[in-house]
Amino acid sequence: MNVNKSHEEEEEQLIAQLKDDSQGPGTIHTSNGNTASLLLDAIATIFLPLTFCSGCVTVNEKEEVIVQRFGEYKKTLTEPGIHWCFPNQLQTSHISTKLNTLDLKNVKIIDSVGNPINVSAIVVYKVVNSKKAFFNVEDYDSFIEDQSQTVIRQVVSKYPYETDDDSPNLKKENKEIQEELRNVLQEKVAIAGIYVKSVMLNELSYAVEIAAAMLKKQQAKAIVDAREIILNGTIGLAVGAVQAVEGHGITMSDNQKAQLVSNILTVSLSDKEAQPTKHLT
Repeated sequence: MNVNKSHEEEEEQLIAQLKDDSQGPGTIHTSNGNTASLLLDAIATIFLPLTFCSGCVTVNEKEEVIVQRFGEYKKTLTEPGIHWCFPNQLQTSHISTKLNTLDLKNVKIIDSVGNPINVSAIVVYKVVNSKKAFFNVEDYDSFIEDQSQTVIRQVVSKYPYETDDDSPNLKKENKEIQEELRNVLQEKVAIAGIYVKSVMLNELSYAVEIAAAMLKKQQAKAIVDAREIILNGTIGLAVGAVQAVEGHGITMSDNQKAQLVSNILTVSLSDKEAQPTKHLT
């Protein structure tokens, strides 16, 4: 519970920093206009009764509206409902603040041990500062897509596809890797006023050119592991058989014990069923 609360507090703090226009990259100042615009406003005031309705601006839920006049930034409308702005040379741009999902498919990357792999990922994000999203980048959706691909290549290439221990690897998608992906991407898109909620690897596979070879490697490893289990069990079975024979009062020479153990190992470890044989006289 405390962990979730701490995570929520960090999330709220990060969003507050992104919304703060007084710090961080991409600060945009409100313009008070210039002499020419003020003169035109004075003239337009004469016709205001005729153009009053054209100054009405509607803001929907989960949306913010950037207000510009004469190409200069004036303010951001954040409250849903109808607003009025002076209509002379009024320009409005609607920015959605809803959560968005970015699906990155088939990004080819070389992992830390040199294996080419195909990676796809899901990025969940939203705009929390529409002013930065509108003014600092040409298209914030394309911007985060390009940055996401760069970050995935950068971070994923630091880790192996899989490991034999519990060290971080891509196949298990360690939480450490997810956090690194999110943190690095968040740093890159902060200039656009974008909050990254999560970055998760969706699909992961070896590239076509080595997929067959890696499948053979996995099959060989599985066979070796199975053989090791069978061997350990068979040794225990052979030792138990010798002890059981001697426990019934039957005395065996060292050669006979060795022969019995050899026969049990041969039968247990063979790929074929045991075949009875009969000596011809």
